[in-house]
Amino acid sequence: MLGSPTIDRQEAQNPSLDLRKGFRRDVARTLVDRAAFLPEPDRYLVEGVFRDGRPISDLAAMWREIPGHERVPRALRHRLHRLVERLLSPRFEVVARLRHTWTPTRTRIATACVLHGLSTRQASERLNVSLHTVRRQLDAVHAICDAVSGSVKP
Repeated sequence: MLGSPTIDRQEAQNPSLDLRKGFRRDVARTLVDRAAFLPEPDRYLVEGVFRDGRPISDLAAMWREIPGHERVPRALRHRLHRLVERLLSPRFEVVARLRHTWTPTRTRIATACVLHGLSTRQASERLNVSLHTVRRQLDAVHAICDAVSGSVKP
């Protein structure tokens, strides 16, 4: 049912995250395009479902063969749901578009936290920077995203 036309006008304006209902083609295309910013396992999951139209059960069976990736379909479905929410968020789009104009530290932190979905603590450990630096840079990134998306009123 991937890419089937949406009949309900309300659902066309607010694409549902219920994977059983399918997504409009333009939303699926957006998800696949933005998946380029994700780490490999997450990118393969999004592309497998929204570009190739593969069922989660097939992807879970393939992942079980890879050591350390023993995932059941239910866990992959939950992971995909969270990825779709992140990929469709305005913050993800702003960071993906503007991160090259920022300082290297801010770019690394925004990429780790917003694009890759790491927590502040995980980003701090992985990037070898203080937790304070991660929080301060993320506050700046969130302010930029809010200003760009117009949610801040002067």
